[in-house]
Amino acid sequence: MNKHLQAFFAFSLFLGTITANAQQVPDSVNMIENGSFEELAGKLRRLGGIDAAKGWESPTDSKADLFSETVDSESPSFAPRGAKGVQSALSGLNYAGLRWYSYGDKEPRSYMQVKLKKMLKKGQKYCVAYYVSLGDLSKYSSDHLGAYLSRIAVHKKDELPLTYEPQVPNLMTTVYGDVNGWTGVCGTFTANGDEQYLIIGSFAPTEKITAGKMMRPRGETRPQLPEAYYFIDDVSVVPVKNLSDCSCEQVDKSESEFIYSRSATNEPGLSAAARVDRSAIYYKRYSKDLAPSMRPTLDTMVALLNNNKDLKVKLTGHIDATEVDRSKMRPDLNDLDTRRADAVKAYLVEAGIDAGRITTAGKKGEEPAADRDSEAAMAQNRRVEVDVVK
Repeated sequence: MNKHLQAFFAFSLFLGTITANAQQVPDSVNMIENGSFEELAGKLRRLGGIDAAKGWESPTDSKADLFSETVDSESPSFAPRGAKGVQSALSGLNYAGLRWYSYGDKEPRSYMQVKLKKMLKKGQKYCVAYYVSLGDLSKYSSDHLGAYLSRIAVHKKDELPLTYEPQVPNLMTTVYGDVNGWTGVCGTFTANGDEQYLIIGSFAPTEKITAGKMMRPRGETRPQLPEAYYFIDDVSVVPVKNLSDCSCEQVDKSESEFIYSRSATNEPGLSAAARVDRSAIYYKRYSKDLAPSMRPTLDTMVALLNNNKDLKVKLTGHIDATEVDRSKMRPDLNDLDTRRADAVKAYLVEAGIDAGRITTAGKKGEEPAADRDSEAAMAQNRRVEVDVVK
């Protein structure tokens, strides 16, 4: 069916195999404590809440943001759908956010700072890496994504930009414009031996920044913001022997996993039946298990079905072209489409929905939602569609 091509709030999440990031680096090796922002030292209430992440702070009076799946869904700091766009964390439940650029410098840039676990060793090479995703509501993209290693903490009592010379990466002319997945930013740094802090943000003069113009994502109804705003996750500083040991690219495109995520719409005037009918649940490749990022959509469906006892639904599972091809060699994938539908049914039944109101079916790869061969496009096909039936 094509109705989900016109879905509201459609976005994908790169969860694939990547190198030199905090997910694969043991805590004992990573010089950054709480690089994925999962440990909270305070309560997250509003934007500007980076201080709620243990060890992190803002070095200027323009505060960085923290987003979390654990806060109320109406909060601007809610993930996956917050005030700056829709994105699920690269790992865990939380991620940070920074304003990198603002048109005409009308809004201040923001930065975030963390103390390293210990002072860096003189002459030692380190791989500095973090992952970014451009906020969906950003009207602009930006280059000059870098990181600065400092011997002292910075506490600047104003909102003016920091003017340090970032040490990594060496090349900062890449414009990062991906609103769907997470893109690596990394580079090597040879320590002087007195560095104790890492600061992430834009340090370039405004006139040197290349700001790309972004189209509002299809299905997004909120106005764009005149800024380049980036979500940040999985920050790491890791000792390495060779330059080649520092990489933040995908290992293999075919090995990467995306979850294409769409929240049930709250568009005013839509009936409960129409809202349920717009729902879809998406999956990692080869998986029948429900991803944590799908829970808000599932819980919205549960609430709507509980409040509208006359509604019945049909759940139809689908798989992507790679899964179709791989099922020829893997018999365990033959009924993956129906098992995905059954997993959604099980969730609804466990939440109190009468099983008699739910039917399931599978369509293999016969009705793709997208016919392109990119990972993000194929992620749209790994889904369970929800149809209200009479």
